[in-house]
Amino acid sequence: MENELRLSPSEWETLKAIGGWSRDRRLLDNNAVRNLVASELAVVTDSGPAITAMGRRVVVRGSPQLWNS
Repeated sequence: MENELRLSPSEWETLKAIGGWSRDRRLLDNNAVRNLVASELAVVTDSGPAITAMGRRVVVRGSPQLWNS
């Protein structure tokens, strides 16, 4: 499934931001967060959005859209 994901630039940046140590939640795109949650790349917790294990794998591997660049 991970290879089939096509993230928009906003979703990609939001996923990377969620997975980072220092995040300014004011900068997160709420629509992107909803889409990432729907794709099981992120979850929403009491403390805000968090990256899932699958989301971390996607970040480590890079976006499939970048593979052909």
